Amino acid sequence: MLDQLLKMADGPLQEMLAGMNQDSSGASAIKDSLQNSLQKRVAAGDTAAIQEMFSGKETSPDASIINNLQGDVSQGLMDKLGISKEQAMGIAAAALPMIMNFFNKRVNDAPQENNDIMSSIVSSLQGGQGKVGTADLLGSLLGNGGGNGGMDLGGLMNMGKGLFK
Repeated sequence: MLDQLLKMADGPLQEMLAGMNQDSSGASAIKDSLQNSLQKRVAAGDTAAIQEMFSGKETSPDASIINNLQGDVSQGLMDKLGISKEQAMGIAAAALPMIMNFFNKRVNDAPQENNDIMSSIVSSLQGGQGKVGTADLLGSLLGNGGGNGGMDLGGLMNMGKGLFK
């Protein structure tokens, strides 16, 4: 499920990379590295990054969660893109707050509250099925008509809005 959510950030990631004179194809490496880092953290019981992604609050580039994720994401970028540590750290330092705030904005724009998104994502990362059916959640989110749930993008982001107040 998280990989599908991160696909939403593909366009902004490509634009950010282009602005940094980096190959925009690195967006998939950023998403993969972040997803792997989040999966490891959730498996260890640490859901702070997921909570931050859907808190609805602005994530500062110097926030502790950014610093905590930056090492893993940078290592993934070095491995996947064959770039220097300095380049990888610079990309991660720009990409992580951008991704966090990408989702936080959607939570803030949601018209209603719903408390199921974090538990659904955490469950998905742990290999289970979340409270909201993955097909319904992702089908509506991605606009491909999958699932039976008629949840729109606003409905998905509603789920995170009231989680961390």
